[in-house]
Amino acid sequence: MRSRPAPYPHRVASAGLPTPREPDAFERLRRDRGEGWQWHRIQTEACPQCGDHPAALPVGSLGPLAVERAALWREFLEEADDSYLRHIPEPGVFSPLQYAAHVRDILRVYGDRMVLGLEQDAPTVPIFQPPQEVWEEYNRADIQELARDLQTQAKKLEDAGANMAPSAWSRIVVNDRGVYGVYTFTLAGLACNAVHEEHHHLLDAKGTLGATSQ
Repeated sequence: MRSRPAPYPHRVASAGLPTPREPDAFERLRRDRGEGWQWHRIQTEACPQCGDHPAALPVGSLGPLAVERAALWREFLEEADDSYLRHIPEPGVFSPLQYAAHVRDILRVYGDRMVLGLEQDAPTVPIFQPPQEVWEEYNRADIQELARDLQTQAKKLEDAGANMAPSAWSRIVVNDRGVYGVYTFTLAGLACNAVHEEHHHLLDAKGTLGATSQ
């Protein structure tokens, strides 16, 4: 396995970035439930909740893994009952469909940021933090359309890394997360984060995360 630079928090100038908003009531509720393991750590560590460790894999395998895991999501979405997919177990917990839409958006956003990190030196990007009304809209999504789009975004992420020079994987994107801190991601770290989200939240959606926790 090729080593990757460790991420580190630091303050950066944020000129031109939208001002990160304060967490809304929904986000505070999730925080109070203990959600929010520091996902930037997935660049170097295994997830303490699901055990997934994409940083231990060759970087060239991360794009194909994104596509493979998107196919698992599509299989799940097509086979699960509609009422199950749209059921929100309790306030602060997502429905399976909301998890799927979130994963789709993570693949899109992180794939775009990989491209940006190739084009610019250490660009600064804002936190990706949809408000509660967006999550509510996710739960009204067309299931078949969402499944297809999830696979499309995974393929775009794969394409972003397909012809990347080995040295490019260590290029940096700075994530200004406002009240949550400022962190650096390598391009490999962005890909690790995306494929981990696919795996972790599919377990969430299936209700099996606790069964696989370490």
